[in-house]
Amino acid sequence: MAKKAKKTEQQEATPETETSARAVPIFSDKMWYLSSSLVVAVAAFLRFFWLELKPLHHDEGVNGFFLTTLFREGIYRYDPSNYHGPTLYYISLAFAKWFGLETVPVRLSTAIFGVLMVVLALFLSRYIGRTGALFAALFLSLSPGMVFISRYFIHEIFFVFLALAFALAAVYFIDREKAGPFAYGWLALLMLISFYPTTLNLAAAAGEDSDLTYYFVAGLLLVVSLVLIGLVIRMLGAWSEGRPVYLILASASAALMFATKETAFITLGTMAIAVGCVWIWRQMYPKMVGPLGEDERSTWPLTWANFSEALGTGIDRVLALLAAGFAFVYLNVLFFTSYFSYSEGFQKAFEAYAIWTETGSSDHTQNGPWAYLKWGMELEAPIFILAGVGVVIAFVLGRHRFALFTALWGVGLLMAYSIIPYKTPWLMLSFLLPMCIIAGYAINEIAAAGQREAKWIAAILGIGASVVLAYQTYDLNFIRYDDNGAAYVYAHTRREFHDLIGEIERFSELSGKGNDAAVDVISSDYWPMVWYTKDRPRVVFHGRPVEPRGSEMIVAKKGQQDAEVIRRYSAQYAYVASYGLRPGVDLILLVRKDLIGTEGQELYKLNMLKP
Repeated sequence: MAKKAKKTEQQEATPETETSARAVPIFSDKMWYLSSSLVVAVAAFLRFFWLELKPLHHDEGVNGFFLTTLFREGIYRYDPSNYHGPTLYYISLAFAKWFGLETVPVRLSTAIFGVLMVVLALFLSRYIGRTGALFAALFLSLSPGMVFISRYFIHEIFFVFLALAFALAAVYFIDREKAGPFAYGWLALLMLISFYPTTLNLAAAAGEDSDLTYYFVAGLLLVVSLVLIGLVIRMLGAWSEGRPVYLILASASAALMFATKETAFITLGTMAIAVGCVWIWRQMYPKMVGPLGEDERSTWPLTWANFSEALGTGIDRVLALLAAGFAFVYLNVLFFTSYFSYSEGFQKAFEAYAIWTETGSSDHTQNGPWAYLKWGMELEAPIFILAGVGVVIAFVLGRHRFALFTALWGVGLLMAYSIIPYKTPWLMLSFLLPMCIIAGYAINEIAAAGQREAKWIAAILGIGASVVLAYQTYDLNFIRYDDNGAAYVYAHTRREFHDLIGEIERFSELSGKGNDAAVDVISSDYWPMVWYTKDRPRVVFHGRPVEPRGSEMIVAKKGQQDAEVIRRYSAQYAYVASYGLRPGVDLILLVRKDLIGTEGQELYKLNMLKP
């Protein structure tokens, strides 16, 4: 009680009720909430606007193939050698069911977590100051990489969101915060997606001969599920004022990280090391720099002692640990076994680490040890520089543990991923997240220096960084999104691929067959074409030249297959055009002569045509 009273007294003594970072009275409550709403609105616009602009990446196409199978056949089988964890497909399945199996809905399923990450950053105001949290959210909102990958249908953005959710839930639990509506809402959603889908098997059995019966039973089960979830939430709310909810959410977030990407152990391991390093630095600081001021000692304590105290005693501690452990195990088993329909999936989850350890030392190793610094300084320079300032401030001033933890989290992940030979741009997001947070902290601490000039410097740095990031985000995401020379654009599908798909659709309509027009894809490189032709049952991906079989169209690979194309297809097909697929790969479209008329060119001229 004494500690709680001391904490309350500190909150009342500061205008912004911040117990850890120094209060910076730049924003009134109304102005802060308005600014926060604007930042979230900007994040939503940048992530949701024109989502279909860039064609799907190769990896998005493969993910789309798995989703299509799950959507149409209800089947997903986790294979550790074939991309990453299962969570992405089940999340996107809900969006596809609601809005259709199309590009915008599936990309929306990941983009929304890019926005929610920005929202979560605002809840860090207690630990990095209101100004710090606002600018951290703004940097996350405007980061070219965060926006670019949020607009991708891949695992990364959900994974990084979970990392922040884990960190936030953990510190709120140790800080003994009462659970709020967002925490209850997130927990309720997790329970709904964990239990309700399995009950649909009962609805399917009851409504085997009647759609009306199926929907009635499914609706009834949904109501029952919501009532039961409501009762559980109510019981948790009455248990220590809902504080154990944050422990359960932290455990659930960690479980979902493992079910999303194998790199979870790198992120969580780095966080654990960072916690230990914070303790070491706090012990060394008085000897190397000087005594920590009284205010610094009373800041939020990231210590095992306080974690142990937050667990409670007796039966409360046992129940809290059991609930957290159950959430972790259940969610991993649930997703890896495809909702208990594929028992081998859980065992294969462990096999993944051997496979990805080998991949990490053999694939995508051409970029060198400094790739992340190079890519980061190319498009994220304001964040990298301000994060560096924040790291120095956190260590030199020793102001509070959360800043030290975040600094070590970011630097640790940057070092870890730089050491690992495997390098792709989207892995940067794992350390870009804590960099945005510590960059916001830097702005907060500069503004808190006390002099008017310091506030002006903080404002100039924050606004200047935001302007640069905004321009780079616009340029990368809406202008150079397929320029392989730009950071984050990693062997992306060329924009003219959309023209190829458009021509296939046009000639399909001219044939009078529409989606039933036959297309032979003989190129060995064709992803993500599988996604764009998923509604065309007569598109066949041979991957090699085949004898003519009367198909309306043929898609071949320019250069490598020219001689074979001329030999096999000159009599029946004409050349339409060449289309870039990705760097080093161009596709050509052939259309049957009786369909294209005088619009096409003879294939024997193919070697003289420019790609």
